[in-house]
Amino acid sequence: MATEHSLEREYDVPADETPGVTCPYCGRPFRSDRYVTFHIGVDHADVCSDAEREAFDDERDDEEYELFTFHFKAAISVFLVYFLFTFVYALVWAG
Repeated sequence: MATEHSLEREYDVPADETPGVTCPYCGRPFRSDRYVTFHIGVDHADVCSDAEREAFDDERDDEEYELFTFHFKAAISVFLVYFLFTFVYALVWAG
């Protein structure tokens, strides 16, 4: 037997915490402004204001830059570790 689920979601906020920000459209609690900005841009894109859309685009651009920087650092790290192991192998086994 199928049960009907309410579209209304409940969020458990610990008793010792207060939500930093809530969504003005659905009331969902978030810890920071950044999270609510992403939520509004994704879940309420059809009703958000131009300022909220611009804030979402800015945050998304910042996150894309941070992700690119992380990938760049990770690729350089892998390359350096590979070079180090190759160099040590050449010194130990070829010497």
